[in-house]
Amino acid sequence: MHYGLRLALSSFGALAFVAACSSTNSLVADAGTNKCGPLTCASEAAGSALTKAAFAACSSCTAPNIQPPLTCADQKPIKACCAYLPTPSGSLASATGLHYNSGVDPKTVDLSCLDDPGPQGTPQTVTLTGYVKLFSSGDDSSGVKIEIFQEGANGALGALVGMAVVTKDSDAFQSPKPTWSSKCPTDGCTLRKFSYPGIPTETPLIIKTSDAAAAQKWSELYDYNIYFANGKIGQNGAAAGEVRYDPSAVAATDINAVASAAGGFTIKPDKGVIAGEIHDCADVKLAGAVVNTDYRPEGSMLYFDSNESNPLPNSQQSATSVLGLFGALNYPTGVPIRVSAVGRLPVTGGTGGDGGATCGDIALVGTYVVQVFPGAVTAFSLRGRRPYQK
Repeated sequence: MHYGLRLALSSFGALAFVAACSSTNSLVADAGTNKCGPLTCASEAAGSALTKAAFAACSSCTAPNIQPPLTCADQKPIKACCAYLPTPSGSLASATGLHYNSGVDPKTVDLSCLDDPGPQGTPQTVTLTGYVKLFSSGDDSSGVKIEIFQEGANGALGALVGMAVVTKDSDAFQSPKPTWSSKCPTDGCTLRKFSYPGIPTETPLIIKTSDAAAAQKWSELYDYNIYFANGKIGQNGAAAGEVRYDPSAVAATDINAVASAAGGFTIKPDKGVIAGEIHDCADVKLAGAVVNTDYRPEGSMLYFDSNESNPLPNSQQSATSVLGLFGALNYPTGVPIRVSAVGRLPVTGGTGGDGGATCGDIALVGTYVVQVFPGAVTAFSLRGRRPYQK
């Protein structure tokens, strides 16, 4: 998960629209009246299908069999791969001015990988290197255990890859130390370096961080949707035969702190938390995206404000801010949970279907299946469509 979770497209054309899970309750490509303003169940049209080479399982997913799933009657008329979502109001916009995953022009949103995510190459064995970031509290990421797993079917935890590594207070650290976060001391946070050999490229992975000493300093965090293409070998500061990624560690006190800030919730020990970010295909964070899951969490989907140094849930927000951050609480464990996100394409001129507003077609910007774990955080970034999502 990228650093924006601390504390807490180029051209898509007229065919960009929300994917349907079946032939009913779907939104067709721009029909004129559905461009702006809220949709209703009566305004939905049938017969639409995803024309962008469907995401894996998107056309054959099934609704959950426990609890009533969300439906159009919940004022969430858009059906995107079995997850019902409300209608986004504003347009998608690229984040600018951030320390991490920032773009240059708010209107330059790259969703080209939804058309073509590129081929899935032949796996190579490499070493993963990087610095362990801090999800929220704490000023030194020593004592973190890192384990990497292959992703199993339906978001399950697959086989362990290589051998776990542990960060130590004698390890090298990122220099200069970051000081911009409000949780860092005046001399900066200490982000420890790690090296994890034996990692396959071109393979969906899950990175787990936890407390190496079982001292309840760090909670368990499962980072999904990790994928290293062969083209990333030796890039972004990595040496030959290496790939670079900076996982996060979450302090044991942080989960309930965020839950409390979200409205006085507590995390149930047999449930799990989802926390994610919406990025475009260039890995730039996106504002204006609407997110939901096919399972009902406790409470509503949470969106975070735009304060990168100390982001907090904002109950008045109905879509992602420039940080792209969202989350939800107390999901059931051991079951596949589909997460989908939609947004309006940015446009530069013309009028929409509400008689004057300028707004674009609604597009699916990402969908993924994860699972949650007791008392733990499941983290991930939706980055458009991945090569293995055919």
